[in-house]
Amino acid sequence: MASLGHDARVEIDELVETLSGNLDKIAEHGRRADGIVTSMLAHSRGGSGERQSIDLNGLIDEALNLAYHGARARDHKFNIALERDFDRTLAPIELVPQEMTRVLLNLLSNGFYAASMKHRAGRCGEPAVLRVATRDLGETVEIRVRDNGAGITPEIRNKLFQPFFTTKPTGEGTGLGLSISWDIVTQQHGGTIEVDSRVGEYTEFTVRLPRSFV
Repeated sequence: MASLGHDARVEIDELVETLSGNLDKIAEHGRRADGIVTSMLAHSRGGSGERQSIDLNGLIDEALNLAYHGARARDHKFNIALERDFDRTLAPIELVPQEMTRVLLNLLSNGFYAASMKHRAGRCGEPAVLRVATRDLGETVEIRVRDNGAGITPEIRNKLFQPFFTTKPTGEGTGLGLSISWDIVTQQHGGTIEVDSRVGEYTEFTVRLPRSFV
């Protein structure tokens, strides 16, 4: 390099910088592709695991802690107020715990993202908040996950459970989380999952699970 002229050294430095940038992009796209393939395999494999009698409040609480600390590990500036409104009379319910945990983690992480993005953008004077509630409805149990993010327009709400649809920037979502969650809730557990939202105010997902499903 010492024998090269100034122009040649500058050109080589620019080339090395370009190649390094391209390698970073290749690695990023590779990780994204790996995530998509993994999600697709999970999406197509159908039900897995055995049904167990589960304390739903306890399962949700574990998922909340896991999702929160996971978000903090990825971004040390992340912060959100967690509100729990659990029905303490809720009796255990038969479900596949690992699959329902996947649903919960997806709903919670989406709520974290929406609320924190709105808060960081300075669109409101209130802190980011995520509220989780459970209710015993007799033959069914209900889970509500509500964030105070920017909300979702009706046009987007109609597409949320479609595979590969995402409102997140490229690289931040595969668009399969809610589609997989819909399959787990409706196909594996015979339940329902719905979304309600008001633009600029909130988004709330409601999951209802029957106590008996064959």
